[in-house]
Amino acid sequence: MTSLEPASIAYFVSSHGFGHAARSAAVMEALHQRRPSTRFTVFTGVPKWFFEDSMAAPFGYVRCQSDVGLVQTTPMDEDLAATIGELSRFLPLTSRAMEQALEAVSRMACRLVVSDISPLGIAVASELGLPCVLIENFTWDWIYRDYLEVEPRFAPFVDELQRLYASVELRIQAEPFCNPVSGTAVVEPIARSVQQSRPQVRERLGLTEETPCALVTMGGFRASYQFLNRLRDHSDITFVLPGTVDREERDHNLILLPHRTGFQHADLVSAADWVVGKLGYSTLAECFQAATPYLFVQRGTFPESPPLARFAKQRMVCEEVTEAELAAADWPSRLSELRGIPEGAVRGSSGSRQAADLLLDLLESPLESC
Repeated sequence: MTSLEPASIAYFVSSHGFGHAARSAAVMEALHQRRPSTRFTVFTGVPKWFFEDSMAAPFGYVRCQSDVGLVQTTPMDEDLAATIGELSRFLPLTSRAMEQALEAVSRMACRLVVSDISPLGIAVASELGLPCVLIENFTWDWIYRDYLEVEPRFAPFVDELQRLYASVELRIQAEPFCNPVSGTAVVEPIARSVQQSRPQVRERLGLTEETPCALVTMGGFRASYQFLNRLRDHSDITFVLPGTVDREERDHNLILLPHRTGFQHADLVSAADWVVGKLGYSTLAECFQAATPYLFVQRGTFPESPPLARFAKQRMVCEEVTEAELAAADWPSRLSELRGIPEGAVRGSSGSRQAADLLLDLLESPLESC
């Protein structure tokens, strides 16, 4: 296959929050920049607008259930019994979703399937004899295994998912990853590139360069904060809170934004002096990229949180607070001490470029016959 020939990629993305979608959009955009003829079709339950707002690369979109993940009751809490119920309906992959995905990918003249931890994508690739690449910092078998002691009904799903994840042609682990697997390719944290500069974002928000600004975020989940009144007491800081209202509102030193903010999240991270909120992969990667200090709270029982926290403490300017401390909202007085850029801080999306190069190598390899 020459570099000018078009390539079609089916990209299956976990619908658990927006972190996997953010990582996938970053990789697709980086690959598109290297190979503009590449065409993507995204298979996911994440809204189409998220990808439209995140990348310039052209793409098709198929809304489907690409995985189960964990059923969330709040941004911080999961329902294991409900998750077991969903998994029982989703696995084994003989559902209508599998049939629809097979039909859609068959029509694409697809050369490659990429899965950001979606078992559906891996199963479709196997059924159609297509090469498949897994991009992950954790996989669902690893997550579910951690819950076996309290919920042994995860066991058969762990076994089936482990078999699926092990069957891919290439496995890319994006730092900070949770479970090192031999024979994998390792890349730096993957974050979407900044689209608008810090001055541009601040101007749109009505902030000067000198205005102290904290972005309060719970990732891709709608948030309802009980501490807003206490934030108003810290009038020297402007707080930007996405996912809190249906339409943008301004209240003293609070800027409340809807779920679809009108800003790319990476741009808000770059424009802020601090990021405060739930520890999640995409927010961490964006803080790492922009060297923005991070005041984070771990999700109590979620197995991904400790590896993310270790990475942050080793390579970023950060501090950890508990859920109770976050709710008490005494942390704004501590933000002034959380400053600086750590030694070796990066600015740029090196992980997305590294992953895109690996995909490009595979596209241009002798595997082209598939």
